[in-house]
Amino acid sequence: MLYPQEILEEVRLQNDIVDVISEYLPLKRKGTSYFGLCPFHNEKSPSFSVSSERQFYYCFGCGAAGNVYTFIMQMENDTFPEAVKRLADRANIVLPEPQYTEQAKQYEMQKQRLFELHRQAGRFFYEKLQSAEGKEARAYLQKRQVNNNIQKKFGIGYAPNGQLELFHHLQKQGFSQEELQKSGLIIQRKEEKGYFDRFRNRLMFPILDIQNRVIGFGGRILSSGEPKYLNSPETMIFNKSRNLYGLNFAKNTRKREIILVEGYMDMISLYQAGFKNVAASLGTAFNQDHAKVLKKYADSVIILYDSDDAGTMAAQRAIPVLIQSGFHIKVLQVPDGKDPDEYIKQHGAVAFSRLLAGAVHYVTFQIQLLKKQYHLEDIQQKVEFTTKAANILAKLDNDIERNVYITEVANITGISQQSIENEIAKTIVKENQAFLQNAQKKRKTQYQNSSQQNIKSSGTLPTQKNILYLCASNVQIYNKVKTILQAEDFTEAVYQKVYQKIEILHQKGATVFPAELINYFEKAEEQKAVAEIFAVTIEYQGTKDVEKALTEGVKILKKASIDKLLAAQPQSIEEVLSLTAEKKELDNLHITIADG
Repeated sequence: MLYPQEILEEVRLQNDIVDVISEYLPLKRKGTSYFGLCPFHNEKSPSFSVSSERQFYYCFGCGAAGNVYTFIMQMENDTFPEAVKRLADRANIVLPEPQYTEQAKQYEMQKQRLFELHRQAGRFFYEKLQSAEGKEARAYLQKRQVNNNIQKKFGIGYAPNGQLELFHHLQKQGFSQEELQKSGLIIQRKEEKGYFDRFRNRLMFPILDIQNRVIGFGGRILSSGEPKYLNSPETMIFNKSRNLYGLNFAKNTRKREIILVEGYMDMISLYQAGFKNVAASLGTAFNQDHAKVLKKYADSVIILYDSDDAGTMAAQRAIPVLIQSGFHIKVLQVPDGKDPDEYIKQHGAVAFSRLLAGAVHYVTFQIQLLKKQYHLEDIQQKVEFTTKAANILAKLDNDIERNVYITEVANITGISQQSIENEIAKTIVKENQAFLQNAQKKRKTQYQNSSQQNIKSSGTLPTQKNILYLCASNVQIYNKVKTILQAEDFTEAVYQKVYQKIEILHQKGATVFPAELINYFEKAEEQKAVAEIFAVTIEYQGTKDVEKALTEGVKILKKASIDKLLAAQPQSIEEVLSLTAEKKELDNLHITIADG
């Protein structure tokens, strides 16, 4: 799906990348760049750099990079056209009707076939639950007090014990072996011919996306064996780190608060009891991708994990992820080590509602956990507790909120509020200084690594990036290089396209604007590869250094290209001699950068 480049550039220009990213995370200015904690990986010191001048971002920690479109694609889990639409709406720009490329058509057709395959599989599992084969699974649901209406609403089913029942059923529906393998529901045997069903003798929970399409399954084993729960593998329509079980139902409540639980049965139990705004992570730790998805539908989260040690640790890990995404966070732990499902069955929905109303702010939760680690009668332990509590409070942005918790800590310890405030102020100053120092240190290290990298030492990828950067930066350099190198001489398809687009953009001006160049690429990984060309570059001392690096780089790349041609299919003697002569002539190559 493509929009004209003029439209893409207009939308990009109307969405300043610093303004857009600042809506998702706090940035601190340093020169012409802005720094913050990377939203794409967990970190304590800033690696995430946003260039106001170049209008793209780069993380020196995980390598995430791109322009404003890439950022929206990564943050919102959008496709390129969806990101364009989102940013166009933000800038009040009316888009023309998009055009599908042939490649996009094929990709969309494959996705639609997978959606239909999963729908048919879900129907198969549901019908098996109602059959004689599903007797044990129905007994389990009855024991867990899941009523029939809820079973139907959630499409709960049963995967029979036979090894090829789903395989044969889906084949009868017209799906090919290739499609069945791509779905992940069927597994090919390693050492012998044939296939077998991934899910066997399991209670099946269809996983639906926001559009209520079946994208995968979770299966609970009904006999002995491991794993207790098994999820579908990742496919072109399913990523367990970007989906939450039950979110398709929770969003319909239009509440901007979500109750976050750990498992399928907790989610279903709460929903059945009348608490509709509930969702569960899919057998994996809550992560930043989950938070990005959740942010579309909620501003507040109540973390409701098991109150055992594992659940407490999981809640503690989820809190910083949610903080980084800007959520208001409360935590609820069910008394007596029970999980939510057990509590509701024992005490009822009204009692659980009262419990839910008593969920505490995450800071209170953290301080309560911290307090358990210290004997406050001991003076030294009291000091240590107060110092660590001050570190927690220093991370709060709201002064009123912070004051409330300063009073709470003062009441717990008997230490004056002023002393706690002073400790917090010192912590904030230290953290701000460390923040900027770490950002600059990481940036400097990256530049030093690039500068010291020998252009011949690690293959041709660094060479190709450097050539493309120099060609984009100076039209005279590009005009010299294009007489020697063709697009086919670059080994990566994305670099070949960059080289071709550089000429188009040079026709518009003296230099190529990186953020505009990225517009020509729809896939996030391609956009990242383009941004990397400009993010970390070698610093040259003068023109002679540039000429030397450029000459050596072009020689390396062209010789590698010729060697590849010589090693290909047998050629005529004349072609071999011509290529050999061309390679030898490169020894005398010297590129100069001068007017004329």
